[in-house]
Formats: sequence, C-alpha cells, structure tokens
Amino acid sequence: MQTQLRLIRYFGWVFLLIFGWNPCYSQNLEINAAVEVETESAYHMRVGDSKELAKTLALFEAKRVAVDIAGRYLSRKSLIEFYERKREEIYNLAADIIELRILEEKWIPIAEGLRVFVRIKSYVHPSDFITAEITNLQLEKDEARESFREEMEPQIIKTTNPGFDLAKAYRFMRLGKWRVSVIYLDRLEKKYPNWGAVFLAKCHSYYGLHEFPQMKEALEKACDLNNSEACDDLKKLKRVDEHDFSL
Repeated sequence: MQTQLRLIRYFGWVFLLIFGWNPCYSQNLEINAAVEVETESAYHMRVGDSKELAKTLALFEAKRVAVDIAGRYLSRKSLIEFYERKREEIYNLAADIIELRILEEKWIPIAEGLRVFVRIKSYVHPSDFITAEITNLQLEKDEARESFREEMEPQIIKTTNPGFDLAKAYRFMRLGKWRVSVIYLDRLEKKYPNWGAVFLAKCHSYYGLHEFPQMKEALEKACDLNNSEACDDLKKLKRVDEHDFSL
C-alpha cells in the first residue's frame, strides 16, 4: 500500500511538471508551503487491542489533527482545494502518508489497562493532499466495478492503514450507499474494536438511513471510546430532523 501511494505521489508531480510547472518553482512552492505542526493524541487500550495497534491509532489521530490544521491554512492560500464532501476521504488518506517525527511517547497504566500518549511533529505538504486526491479517485473507480455481492460482503485488508480504511466508509456515504457503509463499518469494527472514529462514522451512516436510535447508540459508543467530536455532539445535539434527540 505504501509503495502504491509513493508511486501515485510521484506520477502526480510528473503530471504537474508535464503541464507547465517550472521545476524550481514547484520545489520552492512545496518547501515554502509546507506546514509544520506539533500535535498530540492518546489512545486507551482495551480488550482486543495490541500495543502495536494502540500506538498506530494514537499516531494516526495526532496526524489527522495535523492534517486538519494544515488543510485550513493551505486551502485559504488556494494551495489545495476545500474538497467539501470529499474532505473526510482525502484528509484521512493524507493522514496516512504525511511525514512525522515522534517527540514523545509514554505508556501510562490505567484502571482498564494501558494508555499510550504520543506527541509528534508533522510536515504537511500540498502534495500530500494531491496524492490523497489521486488515490481517492482511483479507489472510487475500482469500487465502482465491484458487484452487488462484493459491496454487501466487503473485504477488510489485513494491513493497518487507518486512514485508508476509514476513507472507504466516507466514500460510501458520499455516494449515498448508507447501508453498504454500515455493513462495511460492522466489519471494520472487528479490526478496530475500540476506535471511536469507526463508531462516529457509523453514527453518520445511521443518520443517512434515518435510523436515529442506532445513530444515538453509535454516537454514545464513540464518546465512551474518547472521541472528542462525538462527546461534543452528544452535549449539543438535541434534535435531528423531526425526531426527538433529547439526552
């Protein structure tokens, strides 16, 4: 997967050079536009988690925050697009591939087991978003060729690429394949049993299906797993459409 992403990144820049970009200008733009960010994250290990998985998800969450921050500034300078409905897909894919340096890593005993804390420095380039956009487009084309049976029985890759895995769920949602997204997330939950982002995505899928009790349950589960966005939504979200969502 990483080799594929590197090839896509390479050919993406070849495309820009062929169509009139000055190499020196492109290199300088990439260096000058890079956003350097320090972020941190923590992941609580629970039953079903390994230390390797816990660290991977903690690092991914820290990288995803870095991508969010860099994206705001790069898009305001028109160096990348706003992406709108594709944002979750592209930002998750970009978080998988950005450069990082671990500044701090701590394993803290807690009542439930272990809590891993990481602090990282990330270097986010406009080309990271270009790579993610090209990857997302190719994956969407590949998935469009899948049969109905393949959609209803989605395969989960064994390698741990959180952004790649989560982006697929949001592609299904954008295309209005809400039920397929739920089925896919049910399977993804077995790979990441205690990752709040999976349950937050499932909440969004249930909302698309107008299945509000399931939506609330998924949101509560995401919050229980320390997803801050889900917890914030639980505090503030009182009504959804015509259904009472009072907590």
